Amino acid sequence: MWTKVKEKMPPHWFKTRIENRVGEGVPDVFVCAEGVSFWIELKITKTNRINISSGQIAWNYAYSQSGGVSFFLVNLPLNKNLYLFEGKEGRGLKDNGLATTGSGLVVPCLWSGSDWSGLFGTMLNFSRGRVGRFLESGSRSGVQTNRGPVVSSQELMSRMISS
Repeated sequence: MWTKVKEKMPPHWFKTRIENRVGEGVPDVFVCAEGVSFWIELKITKTNRINISSGQIAWNYAYSQSGGVSFFLVNLPLNKNLYLFEGKEGRGLKDNGLATTGSGLVVPCLWSGSDWSGLFGTMLNFSRGRVGRFLESGSRSGVQTNRGPVVSSQELMSRMISS
């Protein structure tokens, strides 16, 4: 699955496969794209069941709680579909897999499809939104920060030009 992800991902995005036998739970792929970074855990399943370790659940949840962005990208080769889930949904994916109810998947899905169109845009937009919301909320760790309010790049440029 890594080969296909690498082939389909925009070429100017930095991406690297992590071969980690020591740090239990660290996702398979690290990506930095247009100033934001995120992790992707790649999963292939032949059924609706998704094999996710407790280490993967814990890592992705803790990373999300710290303001980081990670995803589970699940491939179901039988129907060629891909499903994108937020990393914090690991427990739900382990328990429910790709089970559905009358209104869709049990676990909230950020994107699904079989042709890859829109997948990477969804990842980038979600990452931008998540990181932006976290920055606006300020530090949650109790650590004193010296940063002022978050401003857009346009506002920053405007301030630089006027001074």
